[in-house]
Amino acid sequence: MAAEAEYHRHKWTLFGNEAEKVEIDVIRNQHLLRTRFDQKTVRMQAEKKASDYLKYLELLGQKAPDFSIPLRAHTVWEGMTVNLSCIVQGCPPPKVTWYKDDVPLRTSNQPWNYSLQQKFGLNSLEIRRCSPDDAGKYKVVAKSPLGEATTFATLVVNSLDFEQGAQFGTSFPPTWVTEGNSLVLQCTFTSDLLPFQHDVSWFRDGIQLHPSTTVDINTTSKKSSITLKAVHKEHEGVYSVRLKTRDRVQEHSAFVYVKDASAAVLGGPASPLAVQVLDINKDYVFLTWEPPSADGASPVQGYYVEKCELGQGQWVRCNQQIQKMCHYPVFGLKEGTTYQFRVCAINQAGAGRPSMATEPILTADPLEHTRTMVVKVDGGRTITITKDELEGQIKVPFPPTNVHACEVHDTYVVLSWTEPEPRGREPLTFYVERSLTGKNSWQLASMDMIVNSPRFPVFDLVKGTEYYFRVRSINKYGVSDPSEPSMPISLGELQALPAPPHSVIAIRDTDTSVLLQWKEPKGKNYILGYYLYSNETGKDWKTINNKPVTKTRFTAHGLKTQKEYVFRVKSVSQAGNSKYSDESQPIMVKSALYVPSSPSAIALLLCTDSEMVLTWRAPAYNGGDPVHGYYLDQREKGMDIWREVNIKPVKERQYKVCNLTSGHCYQFRVFAANIVGVGKPSEASEAFLCEKWTMPEPGCPYDLKYREVRHGSLVLLWAAPLYEGKSPVNGYFLEISQDDQSDNWAALNDKPIPDTLYKVSGLQAGRTYRFRVSAVNDAGLGSPSLPTEPIAAQTPPGTKNIEIGVDDDGFIFLAYKADEMNDSSKFLWSKNYREAIDAGRARIESKNNRSALTFTDPSEQDLGLYTVEMSDNPNLSSSYDFTAEGKKPLVVEKCEIEQNRVH
Repeated sequence: MAAEAEYHRHKWTLFGNEAEKVEIDVIRNQHLLRTRFDQKTVRMQAEKKASDYLKYLELLGQKAPDFSIPLRAHTVWEGMTVNLSCIVQGCPPPKVTWYKDDVPLRTSNQPWNYSLQQKFGLNSLEIRRCSPDDAGKYKVVAKSPLGEATTFATLVVNSLDFEQGAQFGTSFPPTWVTEGNSLVLQCTFTSDLLPFQHDVSWFRDGIQLHPSTTVDINTTSKKSSITLKAVHKEHEGVYSVRLKTRDRVQEHSAFVYVKDASAAVLGGPASPLAVQVLDINKDYVFLTWEPPSADGASPVQGYYVEKCELGQGQWVRCNQQIQKMCHYPVFGLKEGTTYQFRVCAINQAGAGRPSMATEPILTADPLEHTRTMVVKVDGGRTITITKDELEGQIKVPFPPTNVHACEVHDTYVVLSWTEPEPRGREPLTFYVERSLTGKNSWQLASMDMIVNSPRFPVFDLVKGTEYYFRVRSINKYGVSDPSEPSMPISLGELQALPAPPHSVIAIRDTDTSVLLQWKEPKGKNYILGYYLYSNETGKDWKTINNKPVTKTRFTAHGLKTQKEYVFRVKSVSQAGNSKYSDESQPIMVKSALYVPSSPSAIALLLCTDSEMVLTWRAPAYNGGDPVHGYYLDQREKGMDIWREVNIKPVKERQYKVCNLTSGHCYQFRVFAANIVGVGKPSEASEAFLCEKWTMPEPGCPYDLKYREVRHGSLVLLWAAPLYEGKSPVNGYFLEISQDDQSDNWAALNDKPIPDTLYKVSGLQAGRTYRFRVSAVNDAGLGSPSLPTEPIAAQTPPGTKNIEIGVDDDGFIFLAYKADEMNDSSKFLWSKNYREAIDAGRARIESKNNRSALTFTDPSEQDLGLYTVEMSDNPNLSSSYDFTAEGKKPLVVEKCEIEQNRVH
């Protein structure tokens, strides 16, 4: 019984324990569930509060769209890239739409051209390779539920087909002006200046010139000029004028030579130049200059230096002894006074003309600014403090330091030193003392002279002797101790004249200029430049330049065509000019040879199913040698590759192009060639259609030429058209146009001209004209020729008239004398501009620059218009109408001469 009771008690104990565990677990789980529920509730409540707060903030932060940075207008060139951008703000973020000219912009239509981007409120539109079609009004609209905002801007695209603006018309050539005279240089423009072109700039040797009391620059819409009121040698050089165009800056340059004025005394030297003032102090300056190119009747012995107080008008000589070198120290000047300086060269004849005066200079302490200090205080005020005020109670100055020679020459030494610190709070002067080397006997070098600045020239030194120098400072309180002695100082050696240049070479340039080259001498470090001299065979030497040339090449202008010259050169230094170099080899002045310029005005004279006959205008410049032939290229319209037409040069300005395809269009270009080579091609012709001509009217005349251009008249010649049409040509009509590019053409004749030449009269002298000619047949008027080159109705320089007379043998002759000729020049005589002279009826004799046509036995057959022209310059031409009335007195004179010979 007890065991069973024990067993049951044990069972109940286990059950109770298990029940307790279950109860504890239940209680724990209930607590856990309650805790989790409470946390979720709290979280939900927190999230709800946060959500409510965010909504509250959002309601507070809502904003209507607004452009903080709007669109900006742009102006660009065609082909450039432009970026239009703006920044939009708003809450909620607005929707952005782009418009062009109030039409929504669709970038999908041109994705290669437009690119839209939107990031962080920045909206941008990139337009690549802008064209005129892209120009317009661009607008951006930003929309949101709270409102709408708009910004717009204009895009301007400038086309590249713009007006280039004015170009240079006539410009100034190399110019010569006498020293002391005024100089005027002028250039004209082809049209009125555009607004951006009015800033025309003038330069001398690359340095821009500005208006001043001596320089006047005047620019109008048609021309620009510069005036120098009094020219000196310093003004010699290369003058340039620069004009802006749309794509570049045009420049024209020419050399201005300043000739020596007449000598002050007979045989006296020319004036020095380039006087410079250096090392300016309170009572001292140092001058340098350059020697003149012309010594006069005897070599230059030296120079006098003169000074003038501004406003006094009186020039005072600074040196009593001639200064041989081109530098001099001027001492004893007044502090705070304005001076000018000039220099005169001296030779046996006396003093020459003075140089140009220097700019006014003020003598002052160059270190004054280092002894003051400016301190800023409240209220924008400043206080100036000097070093003297900081020196305390020191009154007697300290001695100077660093005594040395800053200039050493063969006749003087310039001493320099550093002022003492402290100075003693009073103005300073100095004593200069000297002693021979090896002795301790000091003598006053400045004697009774007051030395105000730390510079002092010493002239009375003995050549080959060494000296010590020392300096004492002085103010009203006393004299300082002496400075430390300088290093031994003695006079320098006389600087030798420079060696002359060598290997002078003259090279052909133009028909009035020669390019000179030479080699610099040894010891070139002291050379300031070079003077050049020319000599026409059989005449005196002449100075070319009066301002030293710094390079070893120079183009000498103003020479006579077909004359022989030799040249020589001098080196220039502060010691003077060298001896002359050896003379160059003689050279005949004539233009150097170049390739010809481009032909122009390609015209179609005749066309069949497979052939075209072309003509063109000769080059404006043959390069100094006659054109030997022409080469042609062709290409079909729209093709890029040119193909040669002829391998051998064409002698005439006319050529038949074969093997063409009917119905195709062709373009042509022409090259001119001379002994130097082949020049640049002409511009491509218009596209000519290859088809057989069948029109009834004639083709165009060609090869229009001018002869006998005079004030108010000229003779026009042309060739008959190759294509006559359905009937022969029975005459020609001429048209005239004034100015270079005018398209207004006026008829010159009412009735057809039967001949292929016409004398145009009644022109306005100096006015520019162009002409064209049309042929006419029974079917009507044909197409006009290409216009001629513009020509001014004025007599060319060097034009002569044909003279008629009877020679000593009783023969009637016509004579013509040319102003200038070269080796290739020939006289070309003709009758009525076309017919050759019959050798059986007249003979032609030419000698030097004169040609005579002598009649054997003049009769009615010899009457007519005789013409002569120069082979290398047809513009120099003349004519004479040999009539029966003009023949009678000549026959009488001929008979008298024959009778006198019989008796």
